[in-house]
Amino acid sequence: MPGDKNLGVTLSRTLIPPLPADYLSRKRLFPLISNQTAGTTFIIAPDGYGKTSLVAEWAQNQSTPVIWMTVTNSDTLNEMSAMMILATRQVVPGFAPWFEHDQPIRPTDVVRRWGNDLLQTGRDYIFVLDNLRTEDDQDVKIETQLIEQFPNNIHFVAIRRDAIKEIYSICASRGPIKVLSTQELRFTDEEIELIAANHEIKLDEDSRKVMQAANGWPAATSLILENLKTRTGTVDLAQLMSSTIEPLRELVMIVVGNLDPGISRVCEKLSILESFTLEDAKIILGDEFSVGLINSIAHKGEIFTLSRIPSVGYTFSPMVREIFLENLRKRVNLKADLHQTLIEYFERRGRVSDAIIQ
Repeated sequence: MPGDKNLGVTLSRTLIPPLPADYLSRKRLFPLISNQTAGTTFIIAPDGYGKTSLVAEWAQNQSTPVIWMTVTNSDTLNEMSAMMILATRQVVPGFAPWFEHDQPIRPTDVVRRWGNDLLQTGRDYIFVLDNLRTEDDQDVKIETQLIEQFPNNIHFVAIRRDAIKEIYSICASRGPIKVLSTQELRFTDEEIELIAANHEIKLDEDSRKVMQAANGWPAATSLILENLKTRTGTVDLAQLMSSTIEPLRELVMIVVGNLDPGISRVCEKLSILESFTLEDAKIILGDEFSVGLINSIAHKGEIFTLSRIPSVGYTFSPMVREIFLENLRKRVNLKADLHQTLIEYFERRGRVSDAIIQ
C-alpha cells in the first residue's frame, strides 16, 4: 500500500459518480438532502430507486467540498481506511501524509486522525458514504466507530439499501437527522410523462396503467419505457409488476431477452468488467469491437452508460450486468478465456489490482 499513489484503491470509488446520459434532474429533492454542517442525511431504499444518482447530482451542485466514498462487501477495514484517505485527497490535495509514513495504523486510529486533520483545515465538508454492503453486526460496529469520530465540520450523507437504527442515536447527538426513503424517491406522474417524452414515447391509457403498476419505482419505470419503445414483448407488464416477487429483475430479463443477438453477445462479454474503457473493450471483443456500437448502447443508458471521467469509461447498470454475468457463467470456456486474456492485458499495463476479476 505505501508508495502506491492510489493506495491500492479503485479511484472511481473515491469520486462523485457520473450521471447517466439520459438522467432526469431531480433538483426538487435537493432541500430534503441538504442539512446543517454537523447533521446527517440518510438516503435509504432498495436497488433501483436512483439513490446514488440523486446524491451525485446534488453533490455536483454544492459549493461545500464533497468527499465521496463507495464501499462494497469485499472491502476490508484496512481497505476502507485507505479509501477514506484517498477520497479526501480528491478535495484536499496532499491530505494526511502520515498515512503512508506511519504504517501499520489501526483503522480506528486512521478515522480519528482523519477527523482531527479535517477539523484543523477550518473548512466545512460533506462526506458521502455510498454503502453497498449488506447489513450485519460488523457493519453496525464499523459505522458506529466511524460516526463517533466525525468532527463537527462534516455533513454526513449515508446511502444505504437498509436502515441501521442503532446508529440513529449517535447521529442525533451530532446534529439534526433527515431521512429520504422510497416514498420521496418515487417518480411523480409529471416526471414519468417527462421521461416518456424524452424517450419519444406517447403514453396511452394502457401504457399509463402499466406505469401505475410500477408505482413510481425509477428503475422499473425506465425498463417499462424501454419495453414499450421496442414493442417486441407480449408479456403483461402490469400483471408482472403486481405479482412477481422480483419484478425489476424480471423486467431486466425481458429487456435483455429482447435485445438484438449481436448486441446481447457484445454486452455479455463486456459484463465481465463492472466498468471498462474503449481500450478494455477492444481487448475483450476483438473483431466484434465497434466504437459506434458501444456508444449507441451507452446513449440509451439501460445497459451501461458513458462516464464523465475518461479514465473510467463506461459503467454497467448493476442488475443488468448481473443478468449478463449469469449467462456468461454458463459459457465456461468463453468466461475462462476472457479472464485469461484480461489478466495478461492488465499485467502488461501494470494494472495488477485490476487483474483480479470477478
